[in-house]
Formats: sequence, C-alpha cells, structure tokens
Amino acid sequence: MPYALFSNAVQISNAFDTKAQVWNHASACGLVIEVSSSEEDPPRRILGNGYTIEACAADTAPGESGLAPMIGRCEINRPSAAAAS
Repeated sequence: MPYALFSNAVQISNAFDTKAQVWNHASACGLVIEVSSSEEDPPRRILGNGYTIEACAADTAPGESGLAPMIGRCEINRPSAAAAS
C-alpha cells in the first residue's frame, strides 16, 4: 500500500512504497521535529503541525502539478536566499 505526505488533508508529496520512506522524505524537507518528554527518554520524531502520513493511491503520472513536485524537491519551508543574508 503506498503512502504520502499530507497537509490539512491534501496530498502534497508523491506516493512512496512505505511509511519509512515518507518519514525520510519529510525529514529531508525539514518537516520533522524531535521532541522529548524527559531527559531519560530518547527524543521522538513528529511531523510539524498540519502534516500527516496517510495511505494513498499509487502515483499514475509523473510531473504532477501543484505542491507535490515542490515537496518532492524539498522547496517548501526552506529559508529564502534573502532571509539567509
């Protein structure tokens, strides 16, 4: 069953074969946050607000329009060049 990254119930990434692949993709895009509940426990990885990983239909055509290609290239939530200077 394929999985994808969703934001507010809208699919924003291409489909991946496993949830682990979606987690890796979300992490590479800067959408994963590590939180810890205590000093003894290791940090947990969570998705930023509004993001979820859900089952989806398999991708049928490459080059989709909308947010999926931008998320696929990790272009969302990156600081702009102007903000970095």
